[in-house]
Amino acid sequence: MPFATRTRGLATALATWVLSGLGLALAEEPIVLHYYTRPPFMERDAGNHILGLTATPAADAFNKAGISFVWKETPAKRQLAVIASNTGRDCGLGWYRTAERDAIGKFSVPIRSDRATVGVARRDFQPGSTRLADIVSNPSVRIFQKDGLTYGQEIPGILARAKSNVQVLTRDQVTLAQMVGLQRADFMFALPEEAELLVQSPALARYGLKTITFSDIKGGDTRHILCSKRVDEDTLARLNQALVSVRP
Repeated sequence: MPFATRTRGLATALATWVLSGLGLALAEEPIVLHYYTRPPFMERDAGNHILGLTATPAADAFNKAGISFVWKETPAKRQLAVIASNTGRDCGLGWYRTAERDAIGKFSVPIRSDRATVGVARRDFQPGSTRLADIVSNPSVRIFQKDGLTYGQEIPGILARAKSNVQVLTRDQVTLAQMVGLQRADFMFALPEEAELLVQSPALARYGLKTITFSDIKGGDTRHILCSKRVDEDTLARLNQALVSVRP
């Protein structure tokens, strides 16, 4: 065989080997699973483990599917920007599915179904109606909403027509609850599980907080893992299969 032919053959083989190695490295690259602290859904315990009502089944599913991952604490809004950039194998935990988010990434099957969103309010707040649509029609009512969080499919539309003073803040839920207790707002939004923690927390007991429910808000919205488009379909299919088996 001529020397030039042998050289080209070796070069081709070497290139194939390098590309195969790169593909394998990409396949083995751990997924970065982004979360933000939101007890009891996602939080770090004393042993430095990430756990909670969404974090635990997600981790169980990754492990059962044999998909390597690493946790990374990332603010909610930042997660969407990272996933949309599609520069790595990134996934965000606990997202509602919307058309806008479908355009930037890939959703898993549901992790859990939420109960209806509630309000955490001062004990002296008497809204005069159980319907959120009626409550937010009052211009004197002050409401806190955490920036980057959504509260189901119904509330955004109701708030879009609100006459109340709705403030969107970047503070965490505990700080927002403290501010409600200090009479800077009448109530804030929360899911029932976190509202229970806030109302019963010894650290917040002096603020006199209560939970209010809204008769026109229903539960059932599902939370998912949202991944960048660089997460391949095979990996997502394995994750989905595992999520179905571990979901509460």
